[in-house]
Amino acid sequence: MGSFTEPTRAEDQDSAQALAQAMAERIGAAKSHAEALRELRSAFPESPLALRVAALAMMMRKRAAGPNPPHIPR
Repeated sequence: MGSFTEPTRAEDQDSAQALAQAMAERIGAAKSHAEALRELRSAFPESPLALRVAALAMMMRKRAAGPNPPHIPR
């Protein structure tokens, strides 16, 4: 039998963070929060809602940190 190394919590967090980053990049052009979540649901159907919302929050933080943050209707 082969050996199996159980991932540590840090590895799980790094993996989730990398996936959230990929998701945030995917929705960078979304015009609204609803559109962004719809895009994430279609692109990442197996990902939990909490992770998709985390990606949306990451995108919002990036936009708010920019020089001219755009208005996103809610």
